[in-house]
Formats: sequence, C-alpha cells, structure tokens
Amino acid sequence: PRELPWLELTMADMAQADIGRLAKTVAGPSGVASSGASEEVGRGPKGEVLYAAEWARKPTDTELSGYLPPNAPDGWGLVACRTVEGNRVEDCIELGQSPRGSRLASAVRQAAWQFRVRPPRKNGRPLVGSWVQIRIDYRTVRS
Repeated sequence: PRELPWLELTMADMAQADIGRLAKTVAGPSGVASSGASEEVGRGPKGEVLYAAEWARKPTDTELSGYLPPNAPDGWGLVACRTVEGNRVEDCIELGQSPRGSRLASAVRQAAWQFRVRPPRKNGRPLVGSWVQIRIDYRTVRS
C-alpha cells in the first residue's frame, strides 16, 4: 500500500479551492455557455428588464387545458410575469398571442399560478422579483 501525500492548506487556500462558490455556466438556447446570467429578451410592464423564463418544472397538459377557451385553435400565448419566492410567478400580463383574438394569452395568464419558473440570474445570483417572459405553444392532437 502506497502512502498518499499530505497537503497543508491555509484558510485562504481553502477558500480559493471552494468549488461551490464558482459561477455556474449554463448553455443558453444558442448552445453557448454563459457566466450564470439569464438571457434578456425585452422590457417588462414598467420598463424593467424582461428575461427569458427558465422552467423549474414545465406545466402539464392537464394544468394548461382547463384554461383554454372552447374550440381553441393551435397557436401560442405569451405573458410577462414577476418572479416570487418558491419558483413561482405573479402579476402576469398578456403580451401577445397567435392567432389573433384566440384568447390563448389569457389562458396562459390564468394558468400561470401553477407555473414553476426559476428566477433570472445575474452573475450567478437569483433576481427574485424580476420579470420573465413565458410562452406556451398549444397544439391539438388530431387522429
């Protein structure tokens, strides 16, 4: 049996070796790693930075379907929501939908109380209270 070498470290050495404090790198939609910063996609209701939402848990079809209007078409709804503790959102506002007049944005807004979205990050730190953009695509299963 070989004896393993012993390393003596100062407190400063130990602090520098703490990998838990390193900024996490995340691959964005382009596949390029970022330094722990969420993607900015526009401006919120009062000019705040609007970030792309990152799901902590995607909503299920069952959670979404109860808010769809009768005879809903295929399309999408887009909302902006303020992040709060517990990976939740509130104060959602409708931003857009397709097809126009489909009420799909309203369906997304009404279902948003169930959403689990991570708060945006800047320099690896969560920005709870910031605004995120959430888009839900709806497709009808045809037989």
